[in-house]
Amino acid sequence: RLQTQRLARWLLGLRLLAIGAVVVTALILQSLSEEMLLLSPLFAVAGWGFALSLVWLILWLAGLDPAVHGLLQLLGDVVLVTAIVYFTGGAWSPFAFLLLAPVLLAALMYGLKGALALASAAFLAYLAMVQLVVSRVLPPPASISALASPRPPSLTLQLGLTAVGFASVALLASYLAHSLQQAERSLQEEREAAARALALTADVLRSVESGVLACDLKGRVLLANPAASTITGQPQPLEGKKLSEVLPLAGVSWETILDRVAKGFPQKLEAELSPNNRPVGCTVTPLASDNGAVLGAVVHFRDLTEVQEAARKEKLKERMVAAGEMAAGIAHEIRNPLASISGAAQVLANRSTLTEEERRLLRIVVSESKRLSNIIESFLNYARPPEPHWGPCNIGSVLEETLDLFTHSSELGPNHRILRRIVRHEKPVVADEQQLRQAFFNLARNAIQAMPGGGTITVEAFPDGAFYVVRFADEGEGMDPERIQEIFQPFKAFRKGGTGLGLAVVYSIVSDHGGEVKVESQPGKGSVFTLSIPMREV
Repeated sequence: RLQTQRLARWLLGLRLLAIGAVVVTALILQSLSEEMLLLSPLFAVAGWGFALSLVWLILWLAGLDPAVHGLLQLLGDVVLVTAIVYFTGGAWSPFAFLLLAPVLLAALMYGLKGALALASAAFLAYLAMVQLVVSRVLPPPASISALASPRPPSLTLQLGLTAVGFASVALLASYLAHSLQQAERSLQEEREAAARALALTADVLRSVESGVLACDLKGRVLLANPAASTITGQPQPLEGKKLSEVLPLAGVSWETILDRVAKGFPQKLEAELSPNNRPVGCTVTPLASDNGAVLGAVVHFRDLTEVQEAARKEKLKERMVAAGEMAAGIAHEIRNPLASISGAAQVLANRSTLTEEERRLLRIVVSESKRLSNIIESFLNYARPPEPHWGPCNIGSVLEETLDLFTHSSELGPNHRILRRIVRHEKPVVADEQQLRQAFFNLARNAIQAMPGGGTITVEAFPDGAFYVVRFADEGEGMDPERIQEIFQPFKAFRKGGTGLGLAVVYSIVSDHGGEVKVESQPGKGSVFTLSIPMREV
């Protein structure tokens, strides 16, 4: 249908061009001839052609069905060509072959049936024109007016050959048109398949989170996906730039890498991406043609920041487990002798023969024994924490109650202030309320210890998607990146008198809840601890 519509539209223009060309050619021939040519019939046919074209144009603009419109045009062309044949000699016209043009177009537009139908119409028009001339209904053309009337056997043979010719051309044209249409359909299907493949490739490259670059052997980037621009921090387009500019890796010579790849050796490397020192892992493989010739390289790279962070957390977890087991063993070995020391000191302190100085020293022994016992108890609680007691819990309410309790503790000085911005979640979630209290209390204590001279603790809490976010921000001394890496390791005490277990317990509790702890800090600018706790509905 689309082809019929397209050809019907083209017929309008082609007819006007053909008629105009015929008129111009006739005028040129007349100007070159010394005799007066009989051109009035030709101009009459041209006028009819222009008039019919105007009618076809009006019908086209009126929205006539393209199939009907094309058929009317072809039938009109048969009439016009028959008139040309009549004026140029009738049955003896050298232009009778022009009647095959509408037949060929009908084969393209309507297939075999349309071609045979229009061939029949063309032959009937030709036969009617000859019969009317023979019957003297139409005057013989001027070019044969002096000839005798044609003999019937000769005319019959002429008409028979014409009929066979029209039918043969219709069949051949239909076959060729069918073959052409099949070739066009196959080509269109291949184009659509190629377009789908290209679109799928583009979608895949656009969807992957890792960067993909294709370059020639000179290191000029030929193709880059959006992730490559995101990871490198360079604006698109990256095409046309040098690989060393797009992906500047510390200590990596891309010329050397590409030389190795050109020889068919894939390369794997990890390095820091300048200038932000972001860790990047790269795989460079040859870009080969169908015959195996290496045309360039494909660079597949990804940001290793999250991978290294996950490895660091896993390593920290292993160290915490190992330290906990060691602490448990040591604590058990120390607890009993320590109890004996404390008991013996208390018995000695009750003797009447002791001086006041001796009593004071014994009280110190008892006091330090109790302090050491508390530390050992903390070790055991960390090494062998109690089984979580999961139940309905409102994390926001637990946080507020913990802060209320901490506000009245002796650790909070007169120059300390707690600012709260807490938004509770609507439905209760599954959590261990006591463990969360312990985690919040430890974070509040850590913030106070970071500000011995006073300051403000800002506590924020709010639902964020599937997580409940709790944030403790202090105005303390802050930490450098090296200290942040060690802050959750057990027994890493950074303050005098600390055990190094408070933040390790926080990390353990949040991990048991399936959450995450993040730290942001700069020396002299305080620290921010952010807990993301999953909200699992009851």
